[in-house]
Amino acid sequence: MLLKRLKSLTYPRWLSILAVVTVPVLSYYLLEFMTHNPFEIPLQFQLLGWLFCYLFASLVFFVSGRMNLALVLPLLFTAFLGTVNYFVLQFRQSPILPWDIASMGTALSVADHFSFKPSAKLVGILAAYLILALFCLKVNIPLKKRWRIRAAGSGLTVLCSVLYVLCLQNDSIMNALDVYEMPFTQDYTYEQNGFFVSFLVNTKYLKVEKPDGYSPEKADALLSEADKSGDGSVLASNGEISRTMASSPGGEKPNIIVIMNEAYSDLSVIGDFKTSEDYMPFFRSLYGSENTISGNVHVSVLGGNTANTEFEFLTGDTMAFLPTGSIPYQQFLSDELPALPQILKDYGYTTTALHPYNSNGWRREEVYPLLGFDEFLYNGTFTYKKRLRSYITDESAFKEVIRAYEEKKQEGPFFSFLVTMQNHGGYAKEWDDFERTITVDGREDDKLSRINAYLTLLKTTDDAFKDLISYYENVDEKTIILMFGDHQPHMETKFLEELYGKDYDSLAPEEMALRYQTPFVLWANYDIDEAEHVELSANYLNTLLMDVAGLEKTPYQNYLSGLREQLPIITANFCIDADGNFYSADDFDQKKEALDDYEIIQYNHLFDKSHRKDENFLNAS
Repeated sequence: MLLKRLKSLTYPRWLSILAVVTVPVLSYYLLEFMTHNPFEIPLQFQLLGWLFCYLFASLVFFVSGRMNLALVLPLLFTAFLGTVNYFVLQFRQSPILPWDIASMGTALSVADHFSFKPSAKLVGILAAYLILALFCLKVNIPLKKRWRIRAAGSGLTVLCSVLYVLCLQNDSIMNALDVYEMPFTQDYTYEQNGFFVSFLVNTKYLKVEKPDGYSPEKADALLSEADKSGDGSVLASNGEISRTMASSPGGEKPNIIVIMNEAYSDLSVIGDFKTSEDYMPFFRSLYGSENTISGNVHVSVLGGNTANTEFEFLTGDTMAFLPTGSIPYQQFLSDELPALPQILKDYGYTTTALHPYNSNGWRREEVYPLLGFDEFLYNGTFTYKKRLRSYITDESAFKEVIRAYEEKKQEGPFFSFLVTMQNHGGYAKEWDDFERTITVDGREDDKLSRINAYLTLLKTTDDAFKDLISYYENVDEKTIILMFGDHQPHMETKFLEELYGKDYDSLAPEEMALRYQTPFVLWANYDIDEAEHVELSANYLNTLLMDVAGLEKTPYQNYLSGLREQLPIITANFCIDADGNFYSADDFDQKKEALDDYEIIQYNHLFDKSHRKDENFLNAS
């Protein structure tokens, strides 16, 4: 009887009209409230958020002819979108960005390593969504048979939607509305502008425009000038630039092994903390040791987007000139791009990429051949497959490097580039094969489960790295091993606040920049100039490697070596000049001349293939 009464229930017309007016607005506020207080968003952006929801509901209404569907579908959409954004923020402290759609497959492949624990607030908001959706099922303002009205309404809604998006991508309108744009802190940007405005504003960066003053001739001239003045540089023992080559270009070419270690970092750069035991004793023992260069690499990403650090390292390009949140591997690399693997291949190296996880992550299986790799070994082709938390361990990955070297050493000098997986996020989960053996002093494990798991993993890497170095200490062939981290991990906010000694949300850009550095060690089994406390960004790292290997650099690499003397650190979020002056992304215009020239060369390298002279980026001068 109750079911019958519910089925026959009809709302008075005024109640249906009230639902049409208020439900889209409520769906907007519920989405925003999942992550922040929506009423702190300026009113003009709140209204733009309403408009998005009204346009969505209108389109569904005119296409379907049913008002209940027009209200329920947007509710379900915003509930889903808000929930996904909530967890994305939890895992990487950055909201959903337009480029994440292309990254969805990679994200899903590691999703089972994270704990999806909704807060009471999230559960309450989802319950409110459900109640609203159930209420809207009985809203009845039919338009089923009025085809002309429906067609006209659909067309008008689509037109208004296009204009809505175009307006949000127009700089003049954005300036008039005072839209907040700060690539360093996208989470704060979304809090200031609201989800829909921020997301749609970011879509304007899907296409990279030519830099002001760009021409292929300008790029060629800059590279030609750099090539004439560039005679190679390598760090001397005091960390200063020395105009001497490590060895003759015509001499024995050393094997080059590069390890970009997943989330490998030393959080003590933020602030000191005591642990039950040292989590990287061997790695630290190499600082200042014989035939070793060590220091910090400054990167453009935090807690994810690994592919961007490897892009900067392999190409010498920087994320500073690319859209915030973009992934070059997925958006911009569809043709051959001159890069370190091809440069070394031209020197007679065999070039092997290794990654102990899925080959299609970040499109690596498509991108690596375009960069010059002869071979790509991934989890399905690994011989060594010992696992920890279901990931192939660094120990196995390092053994795989040795196996590939022994197989190819008769073919010429060996270059391998390994991107590890062992230390990937998901530290809060419990695993049958993993025990947290290193803990932060003075805190119970259940209070800092993530950092304790992370430190334990770092110690596992340290032990494996010691074994790798020990193997190559006994190899007769000259060999260089470079290991660095791709980014820092996400950690408990309370722990980070203890390191900083202040609230995380109140950090100045210079303080936040500490979250964008990872350690590196470059070790050789033969005599090289030593250096310690070296600070550089990832885009310069391959030029340092070429110098130490005694290989003549390309014009582009010579340009980068010269630029590094002025601006040793350039990331998407900040740069630091040779005098130690810090410039946030908003202050890049203070280094306009140097950065503008770099941007012109990078555009020629990455985007203007038809006018690019490959000899500027490949053949050593």
